[in-house]
Amino acid sequence: MRYLITLLISTSMLFAWGKTGHRIVGMIAEENLTPEAKEQIAGILGHTDLARISNWPDEIKSDPKWDHTHDWHYCTIFDGKEYEGPEAGGRAIQKVVEFSDLLPKGVLSDRDQKNILCFIVHIVGDLHQPLHVGNGTDRGGNAVDVTWFRDSTNLHSVWDSKMIDHMQYSYTEYAQQIQLALTDEEKAGLLNPDIMAYVSASRAAHGQVYDIGDGNLSWKYIYKNRELMEDRLLRGGFHLAAVLNNIFQ
Repeated sequence: MRYLITLLISTSMLFAWGKTGHRIVGMIAEENLTPEAKEQIAGILGHTDLARISNWPDEIKSDPKWDHTHDWHYCTIFDGKEYEGPEAGGRAIQKVVEFSDLLPKGVLSDRDQKNILCFIVHIVGDLHQPLHVGNGTDRGGNAVDVTWFRDSTNLHSVWDSKMIDHMQYSYTEYAQQIQLALTDEEKAGLLNPDIMAYVSASRAAHGQVYDIGDGNLSWKYIYKNRELMEDRLLRGGFHLAAVLNNIFQ
């Protein structure tokens, strides 16, 4: 079965976690892969630079041939409910599970292997951005109008990129910084491939994420949410490593 056709680049869309955020997740994951996973990923990609491929699933969104992938980037859990499946909205969880099962079976073409791996890297990152686990009422915060240092925007954009970009780190600097204090034991404890564990953590963060007062966001919102944002990026990297290590045993 063919899922994908070719690698095309476009830059005219909104990026989940922003390019920097996805690269942070990819770099942290790569640093925590097993030797077996690194070897097999290099066999698929020709390299093991996960940061390099992490944004491709966003970059091809504007190509009509990829319209069917738009709902692969999020899932929905209604307030007061448990996850009810893709029928609630968004197929991100379904796709990570499906692709994680399909990739090691050796039934795909080389191109489809590469593209599916790119999607796993990207979607796992997406699911750590709290607003990609939506509540079903406001398009993952896209319909929540706010200002960011007096500029009009929406809450989803603040979490995708504006807070990260405000720190003015390169993705390599940020990936290194948020891992600095971790011991080897703590790193091992973060290597959890359970998708519902990190989806539930993103959903549980909504109370803090949506605490926006009058919607005029600036330094106070950063001070309150920087630790949460960095924790989601950090865990995204380690959870992605765990997923890939589990696939490529």
